[in-house]
Amino acid sequence: MDAGRSENTIPVIHRLVTDEYGENYWFNGCAKYVMECLGEEDYDYWFFAGITGDLFTQHYTYTKYSGDALSCYRMEEDPQGFVAEIFARCGYAAAFVSRRELEQDTERYLCMLKASFDRGIPVIAWGQITGVYVGYEEGGEALRYISGNSGQPRRVTFKEAVRKARCGTENPGGEGGWIFVGEKGQRPSLAENYRRAIADLPRHFSKRTDRYCLGAEAFRAWAADIERGKFDGMEAGEFDTWGHYTNYVCVLATNGSCCHGFFDRARKLNPDFAWLDQVEEQYRRIGRMWNDDGGNDLESLGGGFNVTLEILQDGESRAKIAAVLRKCGECMDAAARIVQENMGN
Repeated sequence: MDAGRSENTIPVIHRLVTDEYGENYWFNGCAKYVMECLGEEDYDYWFFAGITGDLFTQHYTYTKYSGDALSCYRMEEDPQGFVAEIFARCGYAAAFVSRRELEQDTERYLCMLKASFDRGIPVIAWGQITGVYVGYEEGGEALRYISGNSGQPRRVTFKEAVRKARCGTENPGGEGGWIFVGEKGQRPSLAENYRRAIADLPRHFSKRTDRYCLGAEAFRAWAADIERGKFDGMEAGEFDTWGHYTNYVCVLATNGSCCHGFFDRARKLNPDFAWLDQVEEQYRRIGRMWNDDGGNDLESLGGGFNVTLEILQDGESRAKIAAVLRKCGECMDAAARIVQENMGN
């Protein structure tokens, strides 16, 4: 690193995700950004969306909004283990540095940050800023970062960047931090990565804690809360449309519509995966139940992105919505069963 350099920005600058294409899970966008800067073309957004399980796994929180995808829960519970596992699939070492560690040794991590930029590699931010740090100014007193759909780097002071390495309104659960991707080593084949992502589905779907659940149970718990009157007595000002409801619709719609490219590649890389068509059909059914089921889909029933508090407080309407969600749960059960029967896991 050039010790006298006062500023530097990596060469690759563009938006983190394109949500018009269904790129709704920001961890995967961050991981893809790093791999792109390392010249790794095989590890795109959809690769990460598959191997993290985000692209296939419905989630539901009993208590408070906890993020947009399975990766948010995994980052909350074991960020170092999760980060190490995901980047090892690409053959790279990776380290998660928590906000507490950043505060305890800011000079060290500032040097690491600048050294990464000087190599052309972004650093992932996870917390109140979620995205990638792509450069520095004033010798490191300020940083530049990319987040969401904007391709224009924003500026934040280094001190503020450290302070925002905590989970807040954007990622409520757990402690935030920074992710540094390091040395390259051995890696699994692409075929093995895609194979393992499919094999992992039953394990992801079976996860339940006292705060959240995944897979078929997520659909059933969501339906049960609606039918039991979770929203009865709630005033309009209390209803957080995204936190209480539509973030779950977003997962349902995204996964039912956008998983098919991953399935296609998994089949091409693994010729014995012809049975994967049966799993894919379950996701096609979920996609149709979102917005293309002859008037019986969520959007037609007022239970999709167009939901209102009034709909959720109406007994007849919410019963119909809950019935659709339970059918989605049946699809998740079927998908897990097909994987288990064909992979023996």
